[in-house]
Amino acid sequence: MDLDVCIDDRVNPYLGHSREYHEKTHELFFNSMPLWEAVEMLAPSKIPVIVDCKHFEAWPVVEEVLERLGPERCLAHGFVSELKFDAGRMPGEADFLSEWCSIEQLRDLKRRFPSITTTASAKWLAADTLIVEEYEPLLDGMVKLLKDYAVDTVCLNVPNETFSDAALRRFLQHGILPHVGVDGIDPRRLSEIYIGETDRLESATREFR
Repeated sequence: MDLDVCIDDRVNPYLGHSREYHEKTHELFFNSMPLWEAVEMLAPSKIPVIVDCKHFEAWPVVEEVLERLGPERCLAHGFVSELKFDAGRMPGEADFLSEWCSIEQLRDLKRRFPSITTTASAKWLAADTLIVEEYEPLLDGMVKLLKDYAVDTVCLNVPNETFSDAALRRFLQHGILPHVGVDGIDPRRLSEIYIGETDRLESATREFR
């Protein structure tokens, strides 16, 4: 389950994206249920939860969500400014400044909740990052950064078909789990471990359906 945690101009928490996101994309605000109602429904279950911080000022709310759900079952996620690149950014593509946080935020969260799983997201890496050897120094630098800040998993946000077992091993050998979107690819071609993300219930691991 993925909870997008955000705040409005009065610092009231809600499920969804920031006002900046909707202003720049011209998308209507999502018709989401109240945040704390969703947390209350999830609390007695065993469903793993991604707590996705969508505004840099919403981290205190994220911490409260973690306390209510139990950090051991949660994965806290944020876009980190240290993994912001330009190679894959399309001309005119919007940058949602309110989403970015420092990777130090994830380390601080880990110190408060040692059993939490932390995830750093990158944005605008080159689409072929994981299949071109010339990017090896860049990936090695990313691995070092993630290790230095005790980050557990990483979302590279590159096309999922670029992932290979060799690419997965690049992170796994350092104890970092990559996220791979399994919709639209044949996951049987990957034999290494990863976190699979899906928007389709039938693709989810059976025990969590």
